This record gives sequence, structure tokens and C-alpha cells, in this order.
Amino acid sequence: MLNKPQNFSSGGGTMRRLIRQKDWSETSLGSKNHWPATLSSTVDLITENSFPIAICWGPELTTIYNDAYRPLLGNKTEALGQPFLEIWSEAQNIISPQINQALKGQSSYFKDAEFTLIRYGKPEKAWFDYTYSPLRDARGKIRGVINMVIEVTDKIRAQQKLQEMNETLENRIEQRTAVLEDYKNELRILSYQLNQTKEQERHHLAILLHNHVGQLLDLGLIQLDQLKKEVSQVDIPEKIANLKEIILTANKYTREFVNELKPPPIFEKENIGELLLWLARRMEKYGLKITLEDDGKPKPLTEEVHKILYHSTRELFFNVIKHAEVSEARLTLRRQDSQIQLIVEDMGKGFSMKGKKPTTHNGGFGLFNMQERLDLLGGRLEIKSELGTGTKAVLSAPLKNSTKTTPSIMPEILQQKTASPPRNYDQSTINDPSQLSLPLNWGL
Repeated sequence: MLNKPQNFSSGGGTMRRLIRQKDWSETSLGSKNHWPATLSSTVDLITENSFPIAICWGPELTTIYNDAYRPLLGNKTEALGQPFLEIWSEAQNIISPQINQALKGQSSYFKDAEFTLIRYGKPEKAWFDYTYSPLRDARGKIRGVINMVIEVTDKIRAQQKLQEMNETLENRIEQRTAVLEDYKNELRILSYQLNQTKEQERHHLAILLHNHVGQLLDLGLIQLDQLKKEVSQVDIPEKIANLKEIILTANKYTREFVNELKPPPIFEKENIGELLLWLARRMEKYGLKITLEDDGKPKPLTEEVHKILYHSTRELFFNVIKHAEVSEARLTLRRQDSQIQLIVEDMGKGFSMKGKKPTTHNGGFGLFNMQERLDLLGGRLEIKSELGTGTKAVLSAPLKNSTKTTPSIMPEILQQKTASPPRNYDQSTINDPSQLSLPLNWGL
């Protein structure tokens, strides 16, 4: 059915005017007076629409489009009435199969589709959301295609720019994180070295007291006994006895102090259970009774892990004494696969874990130091607590020869970053007590 003559005179718009002025007899569509009613009505519809739309009609897919579609063409000013695939010849290999699908009756939609187009004299990247739908005449026969399209190049480029910014930011974060990780490792090494120096100072001070002060006191006692036998005045023996009592008391406290400084005799043994039993019994002098449970499984440990577990357990015991307000606690010692676990539990007042890092509550630097030392050797510290229900601290560390064991700090690193070397106390140091340098915060 042919349409009555259309002059597209109603309404405004550049494309309506250009369509009206164009000599369509020179195209495959022929004169407007002979256009099918479907084509005329569709052209009238799209030219009144503000969304970018193009019609491709007939065997050559002759193109008619509206004002909103014009900016997509760029400098392709002669596109009106031209075959669609010639207008977009640089994209023909992409759009031709898609148009053929529409001519077969299948509509399609494409999102963020990328093209390389020549719209301003040189190739450029551009992105579009678009559809191809079949266009039928009054009898239902497919006579062409409707192309609805919107350019999203600005959106895609903004997304790409944002992605670049995100990647740049991520790279910077990774670099900063690497720097912080280096600092963290430095702190771990420093913590390790400080504790090693502390142990060395304690050991050398104990040797000093034992070999010099203790021996001098013993010698003084011997000489007093000899002097007592040699004098005959009545009041002299009594004075000597009083002096001896003073020296005996000093000797007693010195020996007790040496015992506190020196590691227990079983410290060098691999049986951590014996060591912790010895420690538990010593806690009784501070008013804390420890119940020890051991699963009896072998738990071979390296010397470093052995020492750290001893000092960490001791630190946890003193935290119970200072903060839990109880006189009893339980220590569980067990083997879990390739790790050893020490669990210190009390039924004290506990504390809330909300908003707090457990390694900083009521333990200060001690627990932080403990965590860092364990982490350095492949272990960890976990603390769970609730108000009124007590606290549970779990120490985990790798067993000796475990594949999970973190390698010990290499000797060359320690040599490069070593703390002050152990002191060698000579006789001049003994004669001048001001020359003694004692480590800070060593506790009992």
C-alpha cells in the first residue's frame, strides 16, 4: 500500500527539512510520493523523537535518521540516503552480521560495544549502546532495520580513567604496605635482639653475683668464724655473732636473687612440661595456684621457641595475678599436629573484647612484645575474654623440625643489626659499682 504524498512540513527540526528537500528519486527508495505507508509513518515518528534513531530501508539499507542521530556521524555529512553499511564501512565487519540477524526477524541489543571509527578524519575509539530491530511493512514483511543507539564513549573513558587511578592508588598502597612491612620486620628483629640482650645481661649479672659477691660473703663468714676462735674478750664474740647474722642474711638474699636471675636448671632440657611445672610451683610464692594439664605427647622445641614459650607463659601468669583478681588458674599443654599449644585460663573478672585489640589490654607492651616474638618464629597469640567470665590466652608455636617453622633470624642479619654485646665484668667493675649497667624492667 502506497502512502499519500508526504512533505514532512509539520513540525521543525533540521532532519525533517533535509528529508523534505532531498531528491529521493535518485536513491533506491524513489520519490516520497511512492513510499510505502509504513516507511512514511516511521520516518515521521523518528523525526519527532529525541532519541538517536536511524532507519535502514530496502535492499541497499538506505539510511534515514533524526536530529539526535546526526552528532554520531561526525563529519559524515552526506550520510542521508546512503547505504548504511557504506556510511559505517570501517565497522562493516562488526555490524553486517548483526543487521543480517535483524533482517531475519531477530532483534539484538549491544552494550558498551567498542568500535574504531573515522568520523573526524582519523581513526578513533568509540563506544555505543545500540539495538537492531526488524522493520516490517503493512503485510508483515521485513523491509528494513531500525537502529536505536546512544554513544557512551565519555562514560567508558571516565571508567577507564577511574580504573587507572584505582590501579595507581593500589600500587601506592602496595608500596606503602611494603615499607610498613619492612618497619614491622625491623621491630620484630629489634624485639628479638632486646630480649636476647636482656637474657644475656641477666645471665652475666647472676654470674657476677655468684662468683664475686657470693664468694666474698662466704669468705667473710669463714674469716669471722676464725676470728671468733682467736679473740678472748667477752663482748667481741657477741659482736662477731651479730655481724655474722648480717652477712648470713645478705648471703641468703644474694642467693635468692641469683636464683631469680638464673634460668632454672631444667631450662636447657627439651621437656617443656617439666619447665612449666617448675614455673607453676614458683607462682605459688606470689599467691597464684596453677593446675597443669599435659597430654603427654612429645613436644620437641627449638631453643628459641623454648625460651619464648617460657617467658610468655610467665608473663601471662603475672597478668592473671595483676588483673584477674583470682588466686587460681589452669595451664593446658598439648600438641596439635605440628604445633604446640599452651592455654592459660582463669575465671577472673575478664574484660570486653569490643573495640579493643586483646594484645593491648592489661598487658601493655608485654603482650605486644610476646605476639611479635611468636609471630617471628611462626607462632601466634590469641586472647578471648568476656566481662565476668574470665580470660583465655592461647600460645601456639611450631614444633622442632616442623615444615611450618619460620626460619630463625639469620646470623648475618643479627651481626648487622645487633644490640649491645654482653658485658664482660672485670675486677675494676666489681670495685666500682657505678659501672654496672642493669637492664630495665626485668621483673622477677
